[in-house]
Amino acid sequence: MSQQPGARRRAPSISRPRDRLRHMLAWSILVALGAWCLALTPAHAQSQPPDLPTYTGWLREASAAAQRSDRLGLEDVAGRLAGATSVRLPNGTTIAADNGWLRDALAEAEPDLPAITARLGAILDALAQPPSAAPPDALARLQAILDRPPFQRTAPSTPNWVRDFFDWLGRVLEQIFRPIGSVVSRTGNGIAWVIAIVGALLLAVVIGYMLRGLRHNLVAGTDAADDDPATNLTARTALDQAGQLARGGDYRAGVRYLYLSALLWLDERNLLRYDRALTNREYLERVRDNPALRTQLAAVVETFDQVWYGHMAIDADTFARYQAQIEALRREGGA
Repeated sequence: MSQQPGARRRAPSISRPRDRLRHMLAWSILVALGAWCLALTPAHAQSQPPDLPTYTGWLREASAAAQRSDRLGLEDVAGRLAGATSVRLPNGTTIAADNGWLRDALAEAEPDLPAITARLGAILDALAQPPSAAPPDALARLQAILDRPPFQRTAPSTPNWVRDFFDWLGRVLEQIFRPIGSVVSRTGNGIAWVIAIVGALLLAVVIGYMLRGLRHNLVAGTDAADDDPATNLTARTALDQAGQLARGGDYRAGVRYLYLSALLWLDERNLLRYDRALTNREYLERVRDNPALRTQLAAVVETFDQVWYGHMAIDADTFARYQAQIEALRREGGA
């Protein structure tokens, strides 16, 4: 077609296709950058920490693989364990977890599988422990018990009046003997010696009187320190006392006397020396050469610790079961 006069020929428009190309290129770069960032983000940071049953299952799986020397299976579960930096408890809180040691152990050319098995077993045993039922002030109660006899025996401190008396006595002696010494040195007559002897006798009487009072106070303090209801008990009397307390409803104190009766019974048969200064675990060590007796005594000690120190609730049935444990111990000891 012929172009009309005066009309300008328009150049083809290319700005819009170029703008669209720039936008597409920019979005492609942003998408690529986002995918790259996601690829670098650790997987455990994008997921919730495992709950306690799941975490325990991983540990059991790892322990089983280590026991059967399945290195591939162990490495598979080790990746999950090492990636879990925390564990979610049933109450919703989380605790830190660090299993980097397992990853490091498997990095060795020849991993020590028995050592790995032992460590995983120890972790599983710790997780299997029941939660503590102790009251919030359990430590304060325990400290109060340990501060009393027979656990704590402290010598009575010297009273202030005793120290003041000896200070006064020193000053008196200095005042008495200084003039006497000067008189004797100047005159040497018998009057000075008479004064010295009389003063010495009076001083001896005062010192004797004060020492007698001091001894009386020390003996009284010792008697107070040994004022323990468990003193001079026998196995029979301790057992009778336990029964009386149980019939009165005081099962906790009854358990204590049952435990004392067991220790005294072993002592009377020369199977174990009863010593109030020993701890329960030390009693178990004393019978380690008798495995059967140690097993029975360990059950008795464990129940006593739970009742006396852990403040476990106890009723008539629990008391009866503890009596049965004591009887089993006596049978094992040859009653």
